[in-house]
Amino acid sequence: MSGTSLRSAVLGMLKLRAMTGYEIKQAYQRGPANFMPISFGQIYPALAKLRQEKMVALKKQQGGRGNIRYFITSKGEATFREWLLTAGEPADHRELLLRLFFAAPSELPQLHAHVEAYCRQQKAALSHYEETDKWLDDVHGKNLRLPIWKLVMEYGVSGSRCRLRWAEQALEFIENRKRNQK
Repeated sequence: MSGTSLRSAVLGMLKLRAMTGYEIKQAYQRGPANFMPISFGQIYPALAKLRQEKMVALKKQQGGRGNIRYFITSKGEATFREWLLTAGEPADHRELLLRLFFAAPSELPQLHAHVEAYCRQQKAALSHYEETDKWLDDVHGKNLRLPIWKLVMEYGVSGSRCRLRWAEQALEFIENRKRNQK
């Protein structure tokens, strides 16, 4: 996970509510960790850095374990929102999923272009696979390994088809939400 994604993940969790480091890890494990895992060892250094940058603050409570709760500051909110809605393509599909996960329903239309870009990437990948398939037939049509090569390539084709189908569903979801809000 990149530093920006880690920072954004922690800020996103704290946008949901103030939490201890342990609570951040536990809540994160139930959602974003399914597509972008982070370790306990990453959370506390990220919190320390975010605190140093004045994006999070802490509040000590009475008691033993879990007595330090972190909350997002207005600077952290602004930084998070800037990351969430930044124009351009996310670094990868995991970052796209992270943005969608943390987006408020009203922010989804602003992520439409990100999902469209991802859709284009998957279409380009499928086009590349089609070209490769033709090339394999033309150049290696009599090679005994050709069926094995095509089987291996099918792994990528199947994955891209699945990701494209998901992106099209996501676009439809965003468009339906936008229509229903009008």
